[in-house]
Amino acid sequence: MIDVLQIVASIGGVGAVFGIVVFFLYRYDRRSSENKLREDRKFMEDRLTKLLEDDQQSREENTRVLSELRILIEHLNGKSK
Repeated sequence: MIDVLQIVASIGGVGAVFGIVVFFLYRYDRRSSENKLREDRKFMEDRLTKLLEDDQQSREENTRVLSELRILIEHLNGKSK
């Protein structure tokens, strides 16, 4: 990195060095922002997956209970005839 700055300074002067420093800071900031967005997206996907799994489990439990209720009602109605 220092070699690059020395070469740029000898060719373009202080303005070129400042430009290179700004460029590298921009790249560092951009990379960290992308990593943060990637982590946030992963968190949201994991949260959605958990929500969908919980919903599926709830639906299966409700279906089981409704089936048992239907059988019980049919059984009770059959006894009253």
